[in-house]
Amino acid sequence: MLRGVKAAWITVFLQPIGKINKEVLDYLSRGVEVRIPSSACVVAEEVLDLPAWAFDEWRHQYLSPAIMKALKELHGPKPPDVKVLGVADVDAYVPGLNFVFGEAEVRGNYAVIYLARLKASLYGGVDEELFMERALKEAVHELGHTLGLNHCHNPTCVMRFSNTIADTDYKTSEFCEVCKAKLLRAIADIAGVES
Repeated sequence: MLRGVKAAWITVFLQPIGKINKEVLDYLSRGVEVRIPSSACVVAEEVLDLPAWAFDEWRHQYLSPAIMKALKELHGPKPPDVKVLGVADVDAYVPGLNFVFGEAEVRGNYAVIYLARLKASLYGGVDEELFMERALKEAVHELGHTLGLNHCHNPTCVMRFSNTIADTDYKTSEFCEVCKAKLLRAIADIAGVES
């Protein structure tokens, strides 16, 4: 815990993009607050419609930077202590990659996660608990980027890059000690206190 911090210093707005199950948003909210110290999550009541122009008919996927743009247009500029995490139940990509589980602005305010490829049903299973844990890992990972963390080489750290669903399943939803120290420094810098 940070010395001198008595309240939440990071506000995370969870922004549903399209139809998102309330249970998923509630699970993410609770999980993020536990894993990112001094954070408080607020689930946005307004749903951001998926921008039709972001859908690539040929790929049957959404272009992630276009969804990020729509998210920024809805919320506008934010101070460093406010993060906006979009949650969309679609498959998405960025140029140069076949798909992404999420995208974030490093040291920025905006991030998004995509649930479609996190569902066990896509891989022949029906494990709802596994799906929720995968979603939490990706949410914490992308929010870590907004707080200045880069990818980590520790295979169990939440900041490890996930190239496949197996990578996501192998890592935990927790920060390794090195990344946790960086995270606490970043939060302290935002809050203006010593870590």
